[in-house]
Amino acid sequence: MKPRLRREQILRAATSVFAAKGYHRASVTDIIESAGIARGTFYLYFNGKREIFAELVDVLTVRLVGCMQRVDLSPGNPPWQEQIRANVVRIATILAEERDLTRILYNHAMGLDEDFDKKIRQFYQEITRRTEGAFRLGQQMGLVRKDINPRLAALQQVGSVKEVMYHLAKGGEMEFSVERMVDELISYYTDGLLLKTPAGTTRAGRPKKKRKT
Repeated sequence: MKPRLRREQILRAATSVFAAKGYHRASVTDIIESAGIARGTFYLYFNGKREIFAELVDVLTVRLVGCMQRVDLSPGNPPWQEQIRANVVRIATILAEERDLTRILYNHAMGLDEDFDKKIRQFYQEITRRTEGAFRLGQQMGLVRKDINPRLAALQQVGSVKEVMYHLAKGGEMEFSVERMVDELISYYTDGLLLKTPAGTTRAGRPKKKRKT
């Protein structure tokens, strides 16, 4: 087997093991048995379970942060609310597709050591920062109430997505529409945060569907 494919095989096996057992109870032997490889083969690619766990966390957090796009009000771009919604949909889609990694990220990563904790904190700080910026922009545009705290609103929204996705991944309840779930989550906030609903859009920022005649 080519080195790249072998490495991916070991990473997939480690993902399943860590998701099922957690970091502390999982062992290199568990990963080796799950991957169906020799111990020497494992150590050709990784020095131990800490290194492979760190790579799994890094890969997921890089994907999640990378899918966040800055709200752009330049002509021709989608409405402000639609851009926020698109960011949340992209994040939720990755978490739904990577159920085992989602369980690792939310259930097993924090508290292992300072390096891991720092990675996770930076991930949430970046997503929260971008969401807060979108709320501040909405206030400047007169679409978001002036009396709300953008930082607190961002923490609430990020926390809601995190909690919902974690429970869905943990319980195996992944048969759901990501877009519908995101619309419901966002509606909880837009109903309380938006000063007004722009013409031609729904509360969640989606274009209103034209009725058939």
